[in-house]
Amino acid sequence: MKNVIVLCAILCALAAQASAAALTSKEGKIVFSKGEYQLISGEKASKLIGLTNQQLRQYEGRTVKVAVDDTDRGLEVYKVFVKTPDGYEASYDWDVVNQDLYAD
Repeated sequence: MKNVIVLCAILCALAAQASAAALTSKEGKIVFSKGEYQLISGEKASKLIGLTNQQLRQYEGRTVKVAVDDTDRGLEVYKVFVKTPDGYEASYDWDVVNQDLYAD
């Protein structure tokens, strides 16, 4: 039941964010390859942008769901949810970071 609640919260967050930008949800493992972090989903590797390598390092080797804007440069990350034994846990949210940085 807890997993269903967490998944609903994730979907609500993604739906709210999607109205501001054309965000999509992707799931996979984050790996460092060829000097950049990538999201590996099945056989496909996609470059991750929008976060520094230092920020992405904490997710290396972990399974995540990300809310991204799929651009010609790569997947621009807006939200990160890390897989835990109990489901997915919110770890990074650009809206929160943006409020903290630019709030008056």
